[in-house]
Amino acid sequence: MATPDDIAEAKRIANARKMAQTAVATTPVVAPVVTTPTVDPYYVRDPKTGLSPAQVEANAAKADALKNLEATAKAAEASGQEVKIIRPYDGPAQIIPKPTPPPADANYRYDYEWVGASVSTERNPGLGKWKLVQYPNAGPADWMFDSNGMLFHKGKAFTGTYQGVNYVDGKGPGYKESGSGSKPTTDQATLDLIKSLQDQLAALGAGNQQAAINKAAEEAAAKKEKAENAIAVLTDRFSRYGLTSLVPKIRELAIAGASESTITLQLQETEEYKTRFKANEDRIKKGLRVLEPSDYLNIEDDYRQILRAYGLRQFDTDAYVQQFISNDISTTELSNRVVTAVQRVQNADPAILATLRGYYGISDNDLVAYVLDPNQQFQKIERQVAAAEIGAAAGLQGLTAGVTVAEQLAAQGVTKAQAQKGYATIADILPTAEKLSDIYKGTLDEYRQSEAEQEIFNTLASAQRKRRALAEREIATFAGGSGLSKTALDQTARGSF
Repeated sequence: MATPDDIAEAKRIANARKMAQTAVATTPVVAPVVTTPTVDPYYVRDPKTGLSPAQVEANAAKADALKNLEATAKAAEASGQEVKIIRPYDGPAQIIPKPTPPPADANYRYDYEWVGASVSTERNPGLGKWKLVQYPNAGPADWMFDSNGMLFHKGKAFTGTYQGVNYVDGKGPGYKESGSGSKPTTDQATLDLIKSLQDQLAALGAGNQQAAINKAAEEAAAKKEKAENAIAVLTDRFSRYGLTSLVPKIRELAIAGASESTITLQLQETEEYKTRFKANEDRIKKGLRVLEPSDYLNIEDDYRQILRAYGLRQFDTDAYVQQFISNDISTTELSNRVVTAVQRVQNADPAILATLRGYYGISDNDLVAYVLDPNQQFQKIERQVAAAEIGAAAGLQGLTAGVTVAEQLAAQGVTKAQAQKGYATIADILPTAEKLSDIYKGTLDEYRQSEAEQEIFNTLASAQRKRRALAEREIATFAGGSGLSKTALDQTARGSF
């Protein structure tokens, strides 16, 4: 139902239009006086918009202020405080809180209703206010008084007696006229205009509400799509890492709105992730660079392929692979270690294994592990294996090569084959040389195994002279009757290595 203020406003608009039409019809045409005053461009109106820069700026400031005021009002209403925003034409917008009504008495309950306009103009500067109204506190809820004290029943002005008071067309002892707007209008054109305006406002509100709903739906759909994409990408990635246990965490963070990069960073702080890429923590402590997950996985695969290619599956474990990564073992070095472990240790002559155990105190079960241990320098391991091969070559000829001599020969680059050939030569000449050394002890320098090793492997001239001196003395002493030919001892070692 149209209020008295709505009716007054509609009549004011109709009268203004009529006055404007009359003024146009009766105003004589006067030739304008053309002047060119000096005007600041800041105050010159744009012909398209009808606004000057100053007006645009002022309107923008006013709109911002109103926006902030509306946000404040919304916050107040959310906390249970009803307010009204008024916008006087000659001042800033304001918030007018609703006063607290007095308590109900035996006959009525009280409340405040806003009466009048909330926006004023130069022609109509008056603004509304909160007005105390009373409602019967007994009887059906469809009984009510309007702001002028007029009683309505089910939306219609009441005629009759209510609670001992007589009313005619809603008017009783408490009815007060409030100017021209106090009586309902019966003019159909005015009523149609008011209804049209009300319908337009309702449509505008519904349109804004639908637009807000559509925008919220679009934002929700975009957020859902983003979350689903992040879940798909990260689930695939962390599954390849062997971290499927983190998939629920991925889903939880993505649904909460976290970005892909944020989720990745948070997952890297989980114990599961740190355990999976544990070698990176050791690399940090050793001053090595941290491997990206893709690089980490690739080098893991390379290590495992090398171990499996040589049948060393007992070492294809996370613990061993982590040790290789922690110590920055290259795939080339691992290949060399594996070849040494398999070909020169695991598949070696038992004599070599026995010598390796004897030299370095390594048990049978630990031999291959010892070679693969990334904490052991590979150059040292190679030298020790080579020394064991040299020691075994000496033992094959019934000789004993100490670990010091074997390591010296290994450091010189003596190979297994060279050691076998060399010790075969030493075994051939040493019995006679030692026999002569015993005979001429004290008169000539002795020629023992160490001198033979120096002559054969190092081509030491002094050792060769000792052997020849013994041979020549034997020949001179027993020429023709010793059973030793003139060149026997000399030729045995000559050119043999």
